[in-house]
Amino acid sequence: MRRSGLLLVLTFPFFIAAGDETVSLEVGGKELVTYQALPLSDHYKGDLFRGSNFIHPLKTPSGFIVTESAPKTDHPHHFGLWWPWKHIEVEGRQVLCWELQRGDGIVEARGAKMVPNGLIGESVYIDRKAPDGPIVRLKEKTKVAVSELVETPASGYFVDLEISQQTSDGETVVVTPYRYSGFAMRGSPIWAGTSTYLTSEGIGRAGSNTSRARWVRIEGPTGIDDERAGVLLMSHPKNQSHPEHLRTWEKGKVFVNFNTVQKEPWVLEPDKSYLRRYRLFVFDGSISADEAERLWEKYADGE
Repeated sequence: MRRSGLLLVLTFPFFIAAGDETVSLEVGGKELVTYQALPLSDHYKGDLFRGSNFIHPLKTPSGFIVTESAPKTDHPHHFGLWWPWKHIEVEGRQVLCWELQRGDGIVEARGAKMVPNGLIGESVYIDRKAPDGPIVRLKEKTKVAVSELVETPASGYFVDLEISQQTSDGETVVVTPYRYSGFAMRGSPIWAGTSTYLTSEGIGRAGSNTSRARWVRIEGPTGIDDERAGVLLMSHPKNQSHPEHLRTWEKGKVFVNFNTVQKEPWVLEPDKSYLRRYRLFVFDGSISADEAERLWEKYADGE
């Protein structure tokens, strides 16, 4: 694990390296997980797209990148593995926080600090078009922890994420329903049309959209000989609306979203903290449905 640091970031006692926007975590002596700890400075679409608080690149032990960020062919507001709400509603106004090109809401990371086995990032939801000027509507803390390398059921490692949120200034915030929102992954461009999905309910790519799932396995080629790689996305059983609905693209490029609010709103009240948890198994090779199920059961049991 690499801790690089020393630039105080805004009002938070968090640190990253001077001149850096990212913090990387090592697994097996390699930097495999990179967190965007400050807003992007070089998005090709300009300042409206200064996303942050996401993970990219996310690599398998062999170095294959399973995520894609800021695609130049479509959806430039997609950022690897990321988890913003689509809409939040405050004081009767709905704030769009997903499509950054609208200039409405944005999730802005304020830095990160290293902790044993991972990092803690802090970020805020900013309402950029609030009547009296930009204002923070939600505060978020994200814990990212990585495991050591394992060799079964495949050569891989685990990434645990804990995302906690609190409202700002005593306001109630409603996360409003939409077909996509929350924890999502944009997959490697190599996997467009070449990858497979499998959900915990035995559903493949076709038919997965709007279904419910405890886990989703995505596998595909790496572009090197006949090698394959994949990622298993797992939702914690205590998450809101678990098992969560999925938003998936059922053909072409890879997009998978565990959506807590696909059917119903989630009301976030003042002075309370709200938590979502997810685990990923990032691997080279393939894993079976039974192996995926056992990994989820261990996660659910607290292992």
